[in-house]
Amino acid sequence: MSDTTITSLAAVLWDFDGTLADTEPLWIAAEYELIGSLGGTWSEEHADRLVGNSLLDSGAYILRVLGREDLTPAWVVDQLLSRVVGHLEGNPIPWRPGALELLDSLQSAGVPCALVSASYRVLLDAALSQLPTGAFQVSVAGDEVTNGKPHPEPYELACSALGVEARHCVVFEDSVTGAASGNASGALVVAIPNRVQVPPAPRRVHVTSLAELDATSVAALLARPGA
Repeated sequence: MSDTTITSLAAVLWDFDGTLADTEPLWIAAEYELIGSLGGTWSEEHADRLVGNSLLDSGAYILRVLGREDLTPAWVVDQLLSRVVGHLEGNPIPWRPGALELLDSLQSAGVPCALVSASYRVLLDAALSQLPTGAFQVSVAGDEVTNGKPHPEPYELACSALGVEARHCVVFEDSVTGAASGNASGALVVAIPNRVQVPPAPRRVHVTSLAELDATSVAALLARPGA
């Protein structure tokens, strides 16, 4: 792989929950705990419906399941966030296989990275505190955008902050909504399976694990004819 191919990769944009970190089990545990405390019942099927959604959309879904009109989605989000952030602040983050190694490879190759998440700033800051300095040049949280995923705004905002064009970037995602957001921004999306299946789409490739990738192979995906 030539240096020209590496430099053609303007940036890599990472989703957080389920892609960089294996935090979906933490969110699901928080959902079960909260919903149980409110006298409701939850299921894995309900939990999977929330993967990749904005937190306010997830809060609204939970309230519909509970049939509670006396509570607000924002209140539900606060309750879930306090549980998940509390866990992250007191425990090592469970990174996805190959994630830290790939971050290191990209950093060594001089490829900028951005963290683009539906989770709120308080959670991203807890995560960034456990990452090597300089791993991410930019981060965009779910409470810093007007339109969350699947709208392209989160990834467009990250590209703008980095001073790059989305069409020269690769997005890592594990959810349907996140992949749609990345593609809508114009980026090439690499889907990594976790709890839900991400369907095929133009400018979208699938890999089994981040452990399959390094900076050179990510750049090669973007350099492929028709990518």
